[in-house]
Amino acid sequence: MEIHKPYLFIEIDDKNFVFLTVEYNEENNFKILDSFSINSEGITDGKVINADTCSRVIRDSLDIIEKKIKFNFKNVTVVNNQDNFQCINISGFKKLDGSQILNQDISFILNNIKNLINDCEQQKSLIHLFNSNFILDNNTLDNLPVGLHGEFYSHDLTFYLLPKNDLRNIKLVFNKCEINVERIICKKFVEGIDLIKNNGNSFTVINLRKEKSHVSIFINSSFVYSESFSFGTDIIMRDVSKICSLDLKIVKKIFSSLSFDEKNKDYNNAYLEKKFFEGSNFRKISISHLKDIIDARIKELVNLIHKSNINLKYFNTKNNIVCFKFEDESIPQSCKSIFKNNYREKDEVRFISSDKDEHLKGCINSAELTSKGWEKEAIPIIQTKKSIISRIFSSIFN
Repeated sequence: MEIHKPYLFIEIDDKNFVFLTVEYNEENNFKILDSFSINSEGITDGKVINADTCSRVIRDSLDIIEKKIKFNFKNVTVVNNQDNFQCINISGFKKLDGSQILNQDISFILNNIKNLINDCEQQKSLIHLFNSNFILDNNTLDNLPVGLHGEFYSHDLTFYLLPKNDLRNIKLVFNKCEINVERIICKKFVEGIDLIKNNGNSFTVINLRKEKSHVSIFINSSFVYSESFSFGTDIIMRDVSKICSLDLKIVKKIFSSLSFDEKNKDYNNAYLEKKFFEGSNFRKISISHLKDIIDARIKELVNLIHKSNINLKYFNTKNNIVCFKFEDESIPQSCKSIFKNNYREKDEVRFISSDKDEHLKGCINSAELTSKGWEKEAIPIIQTKKSIISRIFSSIFN
């Protein structure tokens, strides 16, 4: 990484393209040279569906940036938010029989895992690789135990893969802009980096958007699992609309105005006020009935995404901090205690609020990752002439 040279980060998303240019100093800190967001085109579900349209929009924006900061970019780091990243957790092991753990032993384990992944996932490319666990004789260690004696060593790794055609299409877009894709970073990973600063090293993130949701799990600073779902908080409102025969506009007004979190409030004899029915016929609907519908739907959401998700059974025993993020701020404002009530008392349920720079966080955290790295990430760069294994060792052993 060169100091005092502009670097370019672009997040591609269904709604927006976010541009960030930074310059690093000798301490690996950076200052922002320029940033802005525009409506995206040619992107669906985070994937490129029209390379010409997408590249035209990006190129027009780059022309503005380059003239402003008087620098022509040749490389870009892309922050990608598509849902079809594949997460694979896999363990390798070596019987030691009292001998020392050598670099060659770890090389043996990683080579076997690498070959297995390559054989099974030939149509996918490696984007991120994390060291999840170092376990020597059933003791979990913080660092590689090179030089220690033991009987049995196992090494847990988490792979994040992207379909090769999706990767080719991203590169095609930027090739049309005469820019080389230097690195692709999963946005869900850098969102977790931001949360680690305030929530410790182990937690679950449940991001509930209006039409989509996803769950991400971090254990000891390692990004160990991610899963996406094709539903979001809008199904809560649609359920209320359908069961109570209410227009969706009325339902949205209810969520923006009422709070179902007020403790000890008696809803049994309370009904929706006439002000909610402006332009529609008034109907006598009890608030307790609304709350019962909302309770049931939120419970179903939490169970599907987290509590009853069989894919998370192992990870749920490792931490008890659950962080909720919402695209629709009216949901936590009206239903915060309902979400909390779906968890045990020993679970810490936290609600993450968005701030005015929320749209920039993916790129800003990626800029920080580029300069300082991440202790549990084994492969920080995807585009290099080195082999996968040589990259692993340059990261792990240096």
